[in-house]
Amino acid sequence: MSLDHAPLTAGHAPLTPARRSLLRASALLPPFALALTACGGEGGQGGEPDLVAELPRAEPGPVEGAGDLVVPFTAALLGAIDRAAVNAVCSPLSAQVALTMVGMGAAGQTLAQMEETLGGGMDELVASANTLSQQLAVIGDAEREAEDDEAPEPARASLVNGTWLQEGLEVQDAFLEDLATWFGSGLWEADFTEQGSREEAREEINGWVADSTDDLIEELVPEDALSPTTRLVLVNALHLKAAWPQELTASGGTFTTTDGEERSAEMLHGSTSTWYEDEVCRATSLDTYGGDLALALVQPAAEVSEVLDAWAEDSAGLSALLSGLEDSEASTQLTVPAFDIDWDASLKEILEGLGMTEAFGGSADFSGITGAADLRITDVVQKAVITIDEQGMEAAAATAVMVGETSAPVLEQELVLDSPFLFVAYERETRAPLVVGWIGDPTQTR
Repeated sequence: MSLDHAPLTAGHAPLTPARRSLLRASALLPPFALALTACGGEGGQGGEPDLVAELPRAEPGPVEGAGDLVVPFTAALLGAIDRAAVNAVCSPLSAQVALTMVGMGAAGQTLAQMEETLGGGMDELVASANTLSQQLAVIGDAEREAEDDEAPEPARASLVNGTWLQEGLEVQDAFLEDLATWFGSGLWEADFTEQGSREEAREEINGWVADSTDDLIEELVPEDALSPTTRLVLVNALHLKAAWPQELTASGGTFTTTDGEERSAEMLHGSTSTWYEDEVCRATSLDTYGGDLALALVQPAAEVSEVLDAWAEDSAGLSALLSGLEDSEASTQLTVPAFDIDWDASLKEILEGLGMTEAFGGSADFSGITGAADLRITDVVQKAVITIDEQGMEAAAATAVMVGETSAPVLEQELVLDSPFLFVAYERETRAPLVVGWIGDPTQTR
């Protein structure tokens, strides 16, 4: 479903369309630490932000093409995560948005490397994040207004952000204004210097993430992840839940794992109306009630790694798959195992391997946030979960960035996913991948 859109423009340094320095009364008090509230200033265990620019949030840009910047980063990150994992689920989008927030305060070579790794200029990235966040927020609204008691539960999705900065650090007006304009957010304060207050901040961050993901993501920030030198924590949380228009049927079956072992597994069966095929894979997609979200299910022609390599080398392959599914007309009989998996990892080495090294080093330049020249990203951590059953799908992901000092003929097709395969949950109109991964053994559950 589309939003009403107004033209969206983005400038440079700052990214806000019009610089203003109108802050709430709290901004007149001594310097504050940061904490981004949820999208639109809602919720958050920290209550109202301590500091926020009184600027309206930018209108969302055109939906068509809003997901284009997400695809290359998705292909690169998915191709770079540890393939030793039997099952994997991650959200490159969540990582991209969290890194875009901190990137708004980057400069020099730090900014250049972040833009190269994330796949676009910072003005493009903030506009994309703003549009996708507002697009996801209205998913299921039409179905909720219809109030059809006989229909499945309406779909819902959210992409929200939260940030915590060490109290006493002054915030650059431009950074605060960009947060209000592109993320509808302000800043809270936290104290990372003492162990007791640091643990309170960690609990608040993790509580906010749990609230934002319907308790699917807990303990995003692990113990000892924060230190007395932590100065900033930026968090993105993604959650989606959607039912299939008609329930799938379930039966017993077998699944052949990556190691070639046959396992008994619950298999789901249903019909779809999409089909895609190229040199490395073939796929179909399950629509959800309301038609806003879909789940692409991808069977490799040979091995999962070959698909990952192909997409990482040229993200046009992933883009072509999503476009091909949306443009196709085919009748497909689908068999897929039910699965319920989770995943967590540090993305630091992956991002460095993709070329984003300056942000983690001693020469990092995030002077656009506080004016200080000694801030650097110390770690980027992500957790993600996804559940697929006969009724629908539910998925969530959260990413924390820690910053410290230093019409054709209809053909009948069949796709039986009884061996390793990939999945891509995506928003249909923007074709933005939301949660991606692979299944090597559906019997291993979280």
